[in-house]
Amino acid sequence: MFEKLRSLAHKSASASHSGDHGNEPHVLPLKTYFVVFGSLLVLTILTVVVSVIGLPPTLSIVVAMAVAAAKATLVILWFMHLKFDDRFYSLIFIISLFFLVLFFVFTAMDVLTRGQVNPEESFFSQDGTLLRQEFMKKK
Repeated sequence: MFEKLRSLAHKSASASHSGDHGNEPHVLPLKTYFVVFGSLLVLTILTVVVSVIGLPPTLSIVVAMAVAAAKATLVILWFMHLKFDDRFYSLIFIISLFFLVLFFVFTAMDVLTRGQVNPEESFFSQDGTLLRQEFMKKK
């Protein structure tokens, strides 16, 4: 597996240094940029709507993260031209995303299960409401 990654990296480096495809501009129609921009605006409005309607905190965090991931994907693919770049860079990006998701999953597992050991350390109750403020008021 590492040999395949090494060969991909070597091909990518040699292609960009030799000028085979690394220096070619990716000219896209202006309509594409406006469609992506409109999508980003719609997703931003969705983020605001979700924050105003008052979803439970855990659900609003999940929705906000999903919308943020969608927006980041649009920016990375179209504005940063990852869609048109070498596949090696896409592979590196996907591996990075995997480890980022892994980080968030382990952090969420830690934060959401703290109340099982010590109830005073719990941020959320079983129904999703914040408990930290209630404990601070008692002290």
